[in-house]
Amino acid sequence: MVKPSAFVIYVLPIVLSVSLGTAVMAETLSNPDRELNFLQFGGEGHTSSSKSGISLVGFNDEMAQNSNLEFSIKFSNSDFNCGDLYITIYDVTSSEKQVLTQSGYLKQCFIQNNDILPVDDDYSELITKSGTYEIYVEIFNEKYSENISITETLRVN
Repeated sequence: MVKPSAFVIYVLPIVLSVSLGTAVMAETLSNPDRELNFLQFGGEGHTSSSKSGISLVGFNDEMAQNSNLEFSIKFSNSDFNCGDLYITIYDVTSSEKQVLTQSGYLKQCFIQNNDILPVDDDYSELITKSGTYEIYVEIFNEKYSENISITETLRVN
């Protein structure tokens, strides 16, 4: 037989949590002017812009199979001083876009390093399969409240 203390310790907190969660969710969903903000890193919200001060140096939009994709990133937006750089390669050959690889370079300081990224590193990725790829470069500021991105298409023969 179950002791009353087990009910108070195990079952009652679950019932109260579900009840409180349901009440909060119902109140939130009943408010018609609600706003969902999942990226709450900065106080002002998350803003993004495209091709604002980013260019790929040494990027060729066609290359041979089993070759290294190599390029640097020229960044010239004075609103950013330091932040994080992410480079993602998507395989868009099939109907569904698949991530081939993603690289992250943290705490990159742009202005101090003549705006060439990644700092003290070379970006190189071996592409072994022919097809069409999408190169997505994204730079976030230190507070992750703003980002700048660029997308390029690569054909591998």
